[in-house]
Amino acid sequence: MFHLKWIAPRAVVAAIALYAVSAAAQTPVGEKNVLSPYEGPYGAQPAARRPLMDLLERGGLSGPLDEARINLYGRAEGSYTYNFDNPAQDLNLGRVFDIEHDQFLLNQLDLNFERVVDPKIHQFDVGFRLEMLYGGDARFIHSNGLLDTDDFFNGPENQFDVPQLYVDVAIPVGNGLRVRAGKFLFFKQIDPNASVFYSHSFTFGGALPFTLTGVTGWYPLNDQWSVEAGISRGWGQSLEDNNDAIDALGRVRYDMSDRTSFSLAAITGPEQDDDNSHYRTVFDATVNHACTDNLTLLLDVVYGYQGGVPGGDEAHWYGVAGYGVYRVNHQVSVGGRLEWYRDEEGYTTQLAQNLYEATLGLTLTPFPSDRLGSNFKVRPEIRYDYSSRAFFDGLSRHDQFTAAVDAIFNF
Repeated sequence: MFHLKWIAPRAVVAAIALYAVSAAAQTPVGEKNVLSPYEGPYGAQPAARRPLMDLLERGGLSGPLDEARINLYGRAEGSYTYNFDNPAQDLNLGRVFDIEHDQFLLNQLDLNFERVVDPKIHQFDVGFRLEMLYGGDARFIHSNGLLDTDDFFNGPENQFDVPQLYVDVAIPVGNGLRVRAGKFLFFKQIDPNASVFYSHSFTFGGALPFTLTGVTGWYPLNDQWSVEAGISRGWGQSLEDNNDAIDALGRVRYDMSDRTSFSLAAITGPEQDDDNSHYRTVFDATVNHACTDNLTLLLDVVYGYQGGVPGGDEAHWYGVAGYGVYRVNHQVSVGGRLEWYRDEEGYTTQLAQNLYEATLGLTLTPFPSDRLGSNFKVRPEIRYDYSSRAFFDGLSRHDQFTAAVDAIFNF
């Protein structure tokens, strides 16, 4: 859904499509990272000791942090996107994070302080995560009442945000329960390492929220099934709330085998301003299959519904996205994405339409064996977007074609 207060001054011409979904389970492929291991249910953990902690260790400063199991890590990301259609107002409509044409961006300078708990060891434990973000991406993910701004376009390009600030408690009951309370990412990840492409699908920005503030409980039923459920103040709400209602959210994950997993995530509740009775409900189903050690496929299906739409009774949106990633070697991976997204009443894009996109990209790790250089990656891509309506370039074109590249350094 669009943040309408951002686009009101420029009406539909500035309608940046922040919609539908990507992120079902804990890091499947597609909008998740197929080139890295899954995130565990306890939080994201770097696969190896990153440069920041390594530097502290060399300086003799990491001892107390290691003893307390506190990890410091982060990333820096910059990018450039070129739209071959020279769009009006230099905006790539339908995008999130990569809306600027012909401009270099500092997307993210991100720092995390984290202590991960593992409820499966059957011990009471307390952990936390504080994530701080500076850069252009912060404009899109501000929550209500916390560092948000009423001026999206005329405000500073690089802004500060706190995407996640939560406490985890491991409780030794049954197979191990983890309770999380605070502000967190539940359905999607903003970490560019959690995707094989720089640009995001049409179904990334608005059919599911970026951040939630609330409480969830995660519980493994056995080695294959896990469930997570909870409540929150609503989509993008934190220190303030746009209504007096809460919503319910949940996820079921089934690891069929070492190569195949399935997840179903959902959220439902009143989300419109000053409206406690009309519900918004979204389902997201994802199937992830590693065909071989080098080839991974993903299918992502989303459906959304909003009742009590101003000027109408209800709205529906849904879509399908397919992903494939082939790892050539330790230095090169090739990814492809095909997507169809339908916004029947124009509730999420401000225009009733069918959207299609095709993206082809590379993930290049030039120095995979170097202790420092292995943390650096470059991702060039080309992308073609098509709409059944004249949606692009100030509502004058049916399509747009872009090329982009981003660079990421994990520290």
